[in-house]
Amino acid sequence: MIHFLIKAYFTFTLLYINYLFKSYVHSDLLCYCYCDRDFSEAMDDSLQSILNKLTTADDVALLNSLDVNISALRVQLSVSQLLDKIYFAQLSSDQFVSLIYVVLKSASVEWLVPELGQANQERPHTTATSGVADGTSECMYSVLSTALCKQACMRSLANEEETCQDLSKKLGEKAGIACTAMRTFSHLLSSLSSHATCGQPSCKRTVQRVIRTLSCGAVVVCLEHGHGCRWTTAQSFECAESLLSDVCSAHGCDTLESLLNANDGKFGLLQHVLGDVLLKLTRSTWKLNPAAAHAFRRCLLATRQPLLGDSLPMFLPPTLLFVDDFEAENRLLGLGCLRHILQQSSRTELRWYGRADVIYDSLVRALFRCDDVSLDAVILCMFDVLNVVEASPRSATGPRPWGRHDDVFAKYLTDMEMESKIPLRRVYARHLGSLVSKLGITVVRHLSRLMHVVTDYLQVTIHVQTFSASLGRLSTEST
Repeated sequence: MIHFLIKAYFTFTLLYINYLFKSYVHSDLLCYCYCDRDFSEAMDDSLQSILNKLTTADDVALLNSLDVNISALRVQLSVSQLLDKIYFAQLSSDQFVSLIYVVLKSASVEWLVPELGQANQERPHTTATSGVADGTSECMYSVLSTALCKQACMRSLANEEETCQDLSKKLGEKAGIACTAMRTFSHLLSSLSSHATCGQPSCKRTVQRVIRTLSCGAVVVCLEHGHGCRWTTAQSFECAESLLSDVCSAHGCDTLESLLNANDGKFGLLQHVLGDVLLKLTRSTWKLNPAAAHAFRRCLLATRQPLLGDSLPMFLPPTLLFVDDFEAENRLLGLGCLRHILQQSSRTELRWYGRADVIYDSLVRALFRCDDVSLDAVILCMFDVLNVVEASPRSATGPRPWGRHDDVFAKYLTDMEMESKIPLRRVYARHLGSLVSKLGITVVRHLSRLMHVVTDYLQVTIHVQTFSASLGRLSTEST
């Protein structure tokens, strides 16, 4: 009986101690949760205070006074934690980009890339480094780059009628937001570039990956703001040129051409940029995104072999959409892109998968409904594509059957006969000698019609000088 009482006493004691321990832990956990909630609310209040000062600030001095508040936030939060709070704040485009710019512009590289601070052991393990476990800096800045592009890139138009309106008034606010976003990219790239060649090899690789990630979004934004665009202001153009220079410097390049054509086999900036731009250039949406079409054109004209040949499946579809459009401005844009493709690509690559045949059919359709400027570009592209789709009649060693050169020349003579507008007749007369030279001896098949057309054109005094220059080129090419 005594043994049973002793055993019951010890069991009751252990249960009581366990109850006290659980009560203590539970109260401590509740206290921690309340403290963490109070801390989070305090951080949100600090961000809101900074945002209020940004929206009401009229001078630079007041903006500079925010550095103290922002520095305090950087001590208590990591870059990923601070960015997460900004993402979930549901801000407008202007507020979002401005807040990101102010928070990141004067930050240290060790705070921007927490892996550097951990590798160098320059900072203690506080809450500011706890965000590293959520993901790598490369992933974090990929999300940031996408968010900045979404807020800064020109929006899609509601309908095609808006393309005829003054886009500088409709999209002027976006140009200001784009300037702030481009300055953010410039500060980040400048800060990271200064640490890309120093430190441990692992730190160098981390910084280089972050630079590559940011460069994709930076190039997309600055390519939309070219000289002479209707939605571009003088300030946005200057910011775009400055950002493009910073991106090139960060990659060790001198020009946009060398930047886009650089490819180490693992990372290709051109493919990443086109991946973002082509999403807006489908058959049903490309006319609603003139800024994306402009960025696409700049990418294409800066691309050379061998990268151009590898990227033809990405370049050709939007280019043919431009060429087939009824508006002269869009058609001329597409013809410029198409001629670059024809001159910079090899004939073998153009013949693959019937690409040259598709281009030929598109140019035949484009010969209709042309103004004088577009007609000149169509004819020059037709000369280039004829060299690809079939062998030149001048170099044939056997019988010369009727070919596409003859089809084009027969249609050319028909259009010359039917044309009544003086500017278009001048264009036809200017290129007649070059087309006759391409046919060689096979031009005798069309000799009677050719002489009739030449006689008809020479009856108008204004065409005599044009024909003289054309025949002069013909005699030079023949010799």
